[in-house]
Amino acid sequence: MVELTHRALDSGLAVRGVMGYEGHLMALPDRAQKAAKVRESMTLLVACADDVLAIAGDTASIVSAGGTGTFDLYDPKDSVLARVNEVQAGSYALMDSHYGALGLPFGQSLFVVGTVISRSPDWSVIDVGLKSLGMDHGNPTIDDATVWFCSDEHTTFSGRTANVGDRVFVTPAHVDPTVAMHADMWLVDDVGLGSDAAVLERWPVDLRGW
Repeated sequence: MVELTHRALDSGLAVRGVMGYEGHLMALPDRAQKAAKVRESMTLLVACADDVLAIAGDTASIVSAGGTGTFDLYDPKDSVLARVNEVQAGSYALMDSHYGALGLPFGQSLFVVGTVISRSPDWSVIDVGLKSLGMDHGNPTIDDATVWFCSDEHTTFSGRTANVGDRVFVTPAHVDPTVAMHADMWLVDDVGLGSDAAVLERWPVDLRGW
């Protein structure tokens, strides 16, 4: 970090601080274990921050860390954790089933809307599949249903009555890569209304495909 700071300053860059991401802890289910490991990670990051401050001065005061899974673990009364002055939580605004399983105080607000294209007495098929979902955290979920599997362009599920043409809200397991697979997001007034919800805005996805 010392060498990198010197190189940045010598190149004419403004060094504002340090950034770390304890991503390996975001989905850790044991809260006490997570808190201990967050502090362990922040101890390393704060040591780097002190090195940078000593070289770049007070303008390099940012200590950025964390995410949706650890957003509330930076105790202002703890000498180490209080040094974190920027928390990088992002998924909380949209959420996914991976984070949703942790009991965080955030509601699911993003869904991929599928249409039932086939049904049998035991299962239904919608036109949402691997090409429209981030799958690295597992299968998506559908309320009141069991997702059997996802193929390239379809998802098969059972456990709820569905007719051909019905719209089904699919909750992705990982929101970040899911968003990147779509050209637009549509903001509606009440997702609970399903197909009767009024569209308020269209948000282009600038980073599609990245």
